[in-house]
Amino acid sequence: MPVGPSHYFIRKVASMALTGFFREVHVIGEENVPKEGPVIVCCTHHNMMIDPAVLSSTVAYGRPLHYWAKASLFKNPIARKILLASGVIPVDRGSHDNQKLFAGTFEALAHGDAVALFPEGTSYTLPRIVQVKDGASWSALEYLKWIHQGGKNTNKGQELVVVPAGITYTDKSKYRSSAVIEYGPPIHLTDLKQNFLSDSEAETRAAVKSLTHAIEKAMIELTVNAPNWEALLAARTARDLLFESWRGVPLDSFKDVYQTLVDAFSTPWDSDPEFVSLKRSLITYHSLLKSTHLTNGELSHLPLSKSRKSSSEPVPPRLSTILPLLRESIAVLIRLPLFLVPLMINVPIYWMTRWVGEKAAVDEESVAQSKIVVGLVLFLVIHSFWFWVIWIFLAITPIGALIAAVSVWALATYHRRLIDDNYIRAKRLLSAYRVLVGVWGPQRWDLSLSTLTQYTTTQPPPENPFLKLPDSVKKALVRSSSSPIAPTLSTTGAAAAVSDAPTSAPKIKRSQRPPSRKLIRHLLRARADAIRRLAAFIRKIDDPSVRVCASGFMAKTFNPDPNGALQSLFDQAPGGTNAIQTVSGGVEAELNPTGWRSGKEVIAYLRSKGAHVGRILREGEGGEQAFQWDAVSSEGELSSPGSPDDQIRIKQEEVEWV
Repeated sequence: MPVGPSHYFIRKVASMALTGFFREVHVIGEENVPKEGPVIVCCTHHNMMIDPAVLSSTVAYGRPLHYWAKASLFKNPIARKILLASGVIPVDRGSHDNQKLFAGTFEALAHGDAVALFPEGTSYTLPRIVQVKDGASWSALEYLKWIHQGGKNTNKGQELVVVPAGITYTDKSKYRSSAVIEYGPPIHLTDLKQNFLSDSEAETRAAVKSLTHAIEKAMIELTVNAPNWEALLAARTARDLLFESWRGVPLDSFKDVYQTLVDAFSTPWDSDPEFVSLKRSLITYHSLLKSTHLTNGELSHLPLSKSRKSSSEPVPPRLSTILPLLRESIAVLIRLPLFLVPLMINVPIYWMTRWVGEKAAVDEESVAQSKIVVGLVLFLVIHSFWFWVIWIFLAITPIGALIAAVSVWALATYHRRLIDDNYIRAKRLLSAYRVLVGVWGPQRWDLSLSTLTQYTTTQPPPENPFLKLPDSVKKALVRSSSSPIAPTLSTTGAAAAVSDAPTSAPKIKRSQRPPSRKLIRHLLRARADAIRRLAAFIRKIDDPSVRVCASGFMAKTFNPDPNGALQSLFDQAPGGTNAIQTVSGGVEAELNPTGWRSGKEVIAYLRSKGAHVGRILREGEGGEQAFQWDAVSSEGELSSPGSPDDQIRIKQEEVEWV
């Protein structure tokens, strides 16, 4: 089932769009994709049209990928011709005959082609994979049945394999972020074929479920998965503090580093108020960063003060904010002459994509997609305009057209080579300016702590209407350490016992976002508090006798003692237990902790990947520091926003370790 030129054109345009938006699309496991023969690639789906673009642009050997589309799109003869030439396969979802439903898929596989599917069924933003449907499994096994019954096979009898793939975005809606796509080991179908071809319907369905489970397990191992939003956001903020930003994490290790931190913050230590306060402090800092449009990476490069005279006075001193602003201004001005021309040409693209991103922010699934589509259209329009300007200037001659084309291409390449450094410098300059304004401003500018509360919490995105999740899973995803009635994944089976728990996060109606100058002191104070608590946490778990939860595949990777028992880092509350209970079957069981790692090994692993553990420990001591950040509110309060003075001791769930 050969594809036409339109397929390669679309793939080239998609690759160009990805290059313009992402800093890097990093590929792992290319060797797991066969060079030839029938393949079904099953990929995660969490970023709308960006996922197939990443998949098609990175698949090994440049193999064309066929995608499913509903059959109604093929009714128009012209649309049908274009779609088929592009490699799109019609699927009649109303058909109850699998042989008819997957006829186009069989044809592609019989020619030795590759088919790409998204088994989750829809794109969504959640802390973890929550559903994997059976469609991919049915199509793969029905193909084997079709061949067994005499279907025409032109691929020399090569074996069909299923290759799982997982895409992890460092920040999927952020300009100049990165993406990591990892192809896992092929799943062979030999052991399932006999059961599927049996006369027993039960064995047939069991074979389908077994393949779905294998796909689900592989996709989970190829991506970052957290039991709830709290663990994911706390881990993300800890990652940014330890590595200054996501850019500090090697992309080869990004998924494993992130999952290591997620597992650490999923360990059932919620009976200890220090652990609860640490997670709350990290989420508070994360929320204030988003509210001020700043990042920890930008703040980390502003050495505003090296000492602290008194914990009750604002730090950094006002004068210390001037030098960073001057330094960043000079750095930007030095680079500006070399970047001025591409900057002026691309300003409309910067402005419009930012505006579109803000408008689409309510639906996080469409933010990156909207930015990339609008940016690509503007890029083509603007560069076409400059091609004509240069060509007309050269008297519209053939050689003039060649010079104009080369000039436009060189200008676009030049912009792409310089954009990352200039973009980072511009962001640092803006951060230095905002910090200076916030610190120099009178304390009456600061928001009161009561008003600040709405900016110290991060709300999950709206529910995807195409996801039909049971209430128990919804409750687990929004579980919070400060909400003892909200269940964890280990208690989702006891839905009746928590019927009064909310199924979605409480909605906080935010007023119009305040100027960043009103939040800067609170932000700096939140950062200092997060670093102090994170440093204390690191000191406590940096011990070979401490056991930290690990996802099953992470535990196997780092070879823990299989006979060990979970040892709590903190003292247990009366009647507490360390057992971890898992639920049987489905995705939920896969995401409960199924192993452990030594706390000391976890810290050593993070150090080996470049984590600035020593810097965090030094800053967290409160003495002489490399970069000291502190601030007090307008009332001179020192308590951390979002952290109550009276800590609540949460009863730890009874769980069983496996």
